[in-house]
Amino acid sequence: MIDFIRFDYSGDEDFGFKSYVVFGEETESNIQGCAIHAESNKELREKLRRARGFVGVASEKPEVNRYAVMRKKVDVLLDFPGRRLDYPTFKLAREKDVLIEVSLATLMKLSRSRRVKHAEELRVMFRVINKFDTPFILTSGAADIYGMRRASQIKDVFSYFGANTERARYWSERLYRRFFDDSYIMDGLEVI
Repeated sequence: MIDFIRFDYSGDEDFGFKSYVVFGEETESNIQGCAIHAESNKELREKLRRARGFVGVASEKPEVNRYAVMRKKVDVLLDFPGRRLDYPTFKLAREKDVLIEVSLATLMKLSRSRRVKHAEELRVMFRVINKFDTPFILTSGAADIYGMRRASQIKDVFSYFGANTERARYWSERLYRRFFDDSYIMDGLEVI
């Protein structure tokens, strides 16, 4: 499995992940991610022109997230407190093969009533994800070493909210093959 984190982790302790994608800091030992924060479609277009590598988009506006899913360069919609996704975005993410990140850090950052509201939103989101078979990945989303969690803990927490953890594992392994398997081109097509 692959974890998305927001700092450069050297891998001193085994958390059960094969690799890490780092958004926000420069990294030598992990996969470099490019996080784009945009408030409008125009701003997103401008930032995507300069983006390289594995591109993740974070926006509070559903219309910007929907537009990001339709762009070829975007690989993942990043999770953070305040992210809003609408119904068509999930459907488009399935058609365009864009991952939707669901991170444990977002749930842990919220307090009291906001956490309860987010938990209910997670239940609804997982129902929609299961309905459309939308690509999604369960991550820690850690901003520092203290936010890191074991893969089994992440799986247990999100399975409580209705996540299909076997499907999440499938999407994560597919992403891992995309990065590290030279013979992999796409599902059903490999170099022999």
